[in-house]
Amino acid sequence: MNSGLLKQLGNIDQLAGVRLERIEGGNGGGSRLIHVWNAAGLSFSIQPDKCLDLYDCSFQGVNLAFHSKNGLSANSRFLPEASEFFHYWSGGMLATCGLGNAGGADTGDPLDPQPIHGRIGYAAADALSMDTFWDGEDYVLSVSGRMWESRLYGRTLELHRQIRTALFSTEIEITDTVTNLTDAPEPVFLLYHFNFGYPLLDAESRFFGPRADTIEYSSVGDPSYCSMHAPVDGAAQQTFLHRPLHSGETRTGLFHPKRNIAAYLRYDTQLLPYLVEWKCLKSHDYVLAVEPANCPANNRQTDLGTQSVPILGAYESLRYTVTLGVASGAEAASLYENSR
Repeated sequence: MNSGLLKQLGNIDQLAGVRLERIEGGNGGGSRLIHVWNAAGLSFSIQPDKCLDLYDCSFQGVNLAFHSKNGLSANSRFLPEASEFFHYWSGGMLATCGLGNAGGADTGDPLDPQPIHGRIGYAAADALSMDTFWDGEDYVLSVSGRMWESRLYGRTLELHRQIRTALFSTEIEITDTVTNLTDAPEPVFLLYHFNFGYPLLDAESRFFGPRADTIEYSSVGDPSYCSMHAPVDGAAQQTFLHRPLHSGETRTGLFHPKRNIAAYLRYDTQLLPYLVEWKCLKSHDYVLAVEPANCPANNRQTDLGTQSVPILGAYESLRYTVTLGVASGAEAASLYENSR
């Protein structure tokens, strides 16, 4: 415990804290948000009614996250059909996709139709826990809970999530444990849909990541997946799939050279071997999404057909860790240059 620091404070929440809040009014009325902030200048909100996903996120007053024009929706159990997804998706810093599907809607199995990006992102957290505690000289901020996706005569997949940061940390660590709670093997789809928005994203910004084999899912045909531009009315969205060439820890994200700030993701490509990039520079839908995934994220039947989805045995678990971090100054420039 840092007693010298504490002597200067009336309450530690002058510098860092975790607070459960509730939205009143509008489409988000009744939604709960867990506000987390620290002395490094990180401030973010967690949605306990939507898979403990991240909504707001800023660093030292600079917004990092994209919010869709739909804004917050209070209905955590709304499961959109393909066309309805676009009317309700909120965006936010992180939207988790899975566990039965990632990518496009899939109606190939009439007994088990899959909405766009699956159902887990609409699951509310059970066993919700918030904690703050001293770990030696560091003050830890922690939120955890469990969600699950289940079907009568079918799968039961549990997702336990823990989100941690610390007093002076510039990183948010997200640790997910997925467990198959049934007596048969089950494929597990998981995609971390991180959404960067203005002012981190503008014409000066540059995407960076590991060296990879890259293909374009969209039909636009513009290969410039690293460079950005100002919003263009009616601009077509693009989606790229990157396959990192090395196995192990990697970093990918968005760098703004004039602001000298970079937001990055740190994760293990052995567990998340695919990286989807959604580049949408259309006016009002201005977003760069960086999405580590354990599958190519076409849709359930397509990915299963290519045997590119992890199969979790009966009662087995898989653990994934993705860290969202922010670098500034020389550190941000170095992070960008070393990734090229």
